[in-house]
Amino acid sequence: MQKNPNSCINTGEFARLCNTNKRSLLYYDEIGLFRPAFTDENGYRYYSENQCDLFFTIRCLQEIGMPLKEIRSYIDHRSPEALQQLLGQQKLKVQQELEKLRRIEQVIDNKLGLVDLSRQPQVTAHIGSVGLEQLPAEYLVISPPINTDDHDQVFAALCSHIGYCSRHRLNAGHPYGAMVSTEFLAREQWGCYSHFFTKVVDEPKGHPCHQKPAGEYAVTYLAGDYYNAAPAFRLLQEYLAQNHLRPGAFCYKEAVLDEVSMADPSGYLTRISVQVFR
Repeated sequence: MQKNPNSCINTGEFARLCNTNKRSLLYYDEIGLFRPAFTDENGYRYYSENQCDLFFTIRCLQEIGMPLKEIRSYIDHRSPEALQQLLGQQKLKVQQELEKLRRIEQVIDNKLGLVDLSRQPQVTAHIGSVGLEQLPAEYLVISPPINTDDHDQVFAALCSHIGYCSRHRLNAGHPYGAMVSTEFLAREQWGCYSHFFTKVVDEPKGHPCHQKPAGEYAVTYLAGDYYNAAPAFRLLQEYLAQNHLRPGAFCYKEAVLDEVSMADPSGYLTRISVQVFR
């Protein structure tokens, strides 16, 4: 330790220099983590400016969740090799945390996008009616085939799908949806789901995926309880017949506003769409 305080600064000055407080410096000294360069006969602590980088590194390690006990162990046995190993381990943790934050940001952006969608003029215009929209291609992680309206089997398939997406961190903020084969649609079997799906941003390689094609879709928006969707499906089917439109393979049912944004189910908004060909 330095024997002469002439080139040192006192505790308050060092705290201001390092954007901390004297209480933290005192605590670090008490636990043997970061000691002053000099302590005079009256117990006043002094720090050297060349301690700033060490203090900054300690705070960085603490901010990313490294326990003070582990930081102290490194400080007591520091070496270039130990530093290399320590920083390599912490860099990996930082990268994992950044990936987690990226996913959270993606969820936030997608939730904001759904709120924005609910306010678009074409959405409000097509509540209780049908219109044509150009929709982009989308990647959907899908459940195994369901093809039944049996409540117990449908509910089990939904729970299995939600659990799968949760375990593999596939939820990007879009509520799960349901696909109904247009063959079931023609037979008015609207509760006979083909698959549940969760929309993702990028192609989910290694996972069961359906690519919803880009193109022209007949779209209606259902206001209220999304379980009471029969009138909306019937309206869509009538529109196809009246306009001599040939449907694609699936009809897609997905929430726009749900429990996350609305406390009252009467305010829920669901989009039901099917690709059409002339």
